[in-house]
Amino acid sequence: MIELKMHHVEKLEELFAKTPKEARTLMARAINRSADTARAAASQEIRAKYIIRASDVKNAIKINKATVSKLAAQVRTSGPVIPLMKFDVTPTQRKDVVVRARVKKGGSKKIIKRGFVAEMGNSHTNVFTRVGNSRLPIKGAYGPSIAQMMGDDAIIRNIATRAQDTLDKRMEHEMQRLLYGG
Repeated sequence: MIELKMHHVEKLEELFAKTPKEARTLMARAINRSADTARAAASQEIRAKYIIRASDVKNAIKINKATVSKLAAQVRTSGPVIPLMKFDVTPTQRKDVVVRARVKKGGSKKIIKRGFVAEMGNSHTNVFTRVGNSRLPIKGAYGPSIAQMMGDDAIIRNIATRAQDTLDKRMEHEMQRLLYGG
């Protein structure tokens, strides 16, 4: 969980003592912009470490926006583990060759023992392995979920830093806009 501090609250309360709704509107806007920045930063940080598309990351991150009555935003991620085919896998089609996969950037592809690429009846293509010595059953191979990727301490720290910077800048900007127009 990332928690951000609002540094200008006392100044805002003092400036808008007669119109507290204006101050709450201003804070909600700044908080929401900070939440959007946190989502973008999460996508960038995850993609810097893992081989995954930006759309896959952004679709897994949800934002509950701040309102005038609730001055808090929530950036959360959830979802299942990701099929290995969403990462760097060779071959990408069904072939009789050794299957290799790489999830993190900077590493080499690892051999998936007894792995093969197949398309299921529902058009789901993935890497599968046999459970026993017979043809069936088989099980799919999966990488980490977006939530697991985002759980890295360095990633969380970087996201929090960027979101806090945005919150501070947006609060200042919103105050200037409200006080001096424009």
